[in-house]
Amino acid sequence: MEYETVLVDIEGAVATITLNRPEKLNAISPQLRDDLEAALRALDEGDDVRVVVLKAAGRAFCAGYDLTPRPGASSTGRRSIAQDRDGLRKSVERWLWMWNYRKPIIAQVHGYCLAGGGELAGMCDLIFCAEDARFGHPAARALGIPPTLGLWPAKIGMLKSKELLFTGDTIDGREAERIGMVNRAMPVAELDGFVRSFAQRVAQVPMDALSVHKHVVNRWFEIFGLRTGAAEGAEFDAIYHETPAAHEFARISREQGLKAALEWRDNPFGDGRGNIARG
Repeated sequence: MEYETVLVDIEGAVATITLNRPEKLNAISPQLRDDLEAALRALDEGDDVRVVVLKAAGRAFCAGYDLTPRPGASSTGRRSIAQDRDGLRKSVERWLWMWNYRKPIIAQVHGYCLAGGGELAGMCDLIFCAEDARFGHPAARALGIPPTLGLWPAKIGMLKSKELLFTGDTIDGREAERIGMVNRAMPVAELDGFVRSFAQRVAQVPMDALSVHKHVVNRWFEIFGLRTGAAEGAEFDAIYHETPAAHEFARISREQGLKAALEWRDNPFGDGRGNIARG
């Protein structure tokens, strides 16, 4: 099956899904998210495919959610807090569907993995990245939170999660490995070959065993409160969207364009990247 924004390749028991919006740094649009979920559903059929690798075309894994205004959207960009909350809760449930996917998913991250990109990678079972990959949530400064927080509290703990959210700073792949955000970082030239070899190694294990291994570990974290915590993220993100900073970001974006809003948000921190630091 062909999709508009993702590519699918199957080699033996390993399937590779490639995010394919390189001109947008693979920012998550409604179409990309729909295509990704449709591809995962198709690959879930049967046991011939036992492992899914998730990677991306171009110079970034995923720069976040696509903030480009959509046709038919309100001229003010405002929704009621009830509508906002409902949409965010539905988004969280979609991410948790991916978290609960029957087969192991391995994220192969290069370039930027920001905001919604962190949520996407966070739903994968394993993350391997390039040493110069960049992780973080610059949108914490004036736009909102990633409702699932990329599962950072479970993966890197309270202190590092707060550090990244309080500053909106990004870290490279080496630091991400050091704090436990990813499994391993390596030179970008080695990443593709390593992930391919590793996925083939995992795929030698029977499908039923892989599914049991995945879900028993997930269950531990669900007992610790992971699902409840992720659901609460929708509540707090909806609250954030009512803050003066979020309203000002929306106003500048509406009147002067997204790049100007991103520069307003990030330039005081000395790392303004108006064309990459998405929401």
